[in-house]
Amino acid sequence: MVCLMTSCTLYLDADGDPGWCPPFGKSQLRWYVLAGVALAPESDLKARLEVERILSKYIPDSVRRSWPHRYYEICYHDIQRGKNVYSHLDHPQRKAMSDEIFDLILGLKPVLFATAVDKVNLKQRYGSNAHSPRSYALRATIHRYSMYLNKNSLIGTVLFDQEEYRKDKELQAMVHEFRRTGVILRGMHYQPRYEDRLERVLNTITFAPSETSPGLQLADVCSRSTWAHFERGKSNRFNQISSLWNRSNSRRYEPSVVPHET
Repeated sequence: MVCLMTSCTLYLDADGDPGWCPPFGKSQLRWYVLAGVALAPESDLKARLEVERILSKYIPDSVRRSWPHRYYEICYHDIQRGKNVYSHLDHPQRKAMSDEIFDLILGLKPVLFATAVDKVNLKQRYGSNAHSPRSYALRATIHRYSMYLNKNSLIGTVLFDQEEYRKDKELQAMVHEFRRTGVILRGMHYQPRYEDRLERVLNTITFAPSETSPGLQLADVCSRSTWAHFERGKSNRFNQISSLWNRSNSRRYEPSVVPHET
């Protein structure tokens, strides 16, 4: 008798600016959000089929051929603003497309993860010792995903938009060290009781262009919605997916806000 191990994939995408706000940097955005969509294999397959269906419904071949291939994907920011491959759609059409995308996310019943970094408070609290918002969010989110895998006896993989990886040398170095040093951040006043080396995560993190991955495109939708909730106070879409956040019984772990209140 062969026993098949249940598995899932966490697709990660970010929204907001990871740079510091004045006087430490030039960013005009307070929040940086990394969000993830965890899909079981059968939901992954359905996501691929449905994302292609939605794209082909709203983007005719004549429009598709007039843009580079990388633009043919679900990009929620572009949909909202009617940019690039969505520029031919009017507002009612873009809303109808968004409605279908969110209905798809709800129908897939993924588990959602997110870390929302308040960059102003993080810098005020830790000063020069503050970790970069991007590295903090990545470590924290993957650690909670790892705990989710351990609790549910799952094997998981992590897929991240390669555009984020390509432009951040620190992120590249950090990812390669996860297996050796673990993913949990340590500090003067915090020494974890154990070290999480992501034993149930295969290959640490895999990187791919978002246009090739429907899961990454859905993660883009969730990260943008979560960022808009924190940065702009626009919460309709965020509230729509609220039932999907990682939780245990009545306790909800997501989105995790950094820094935590003391």
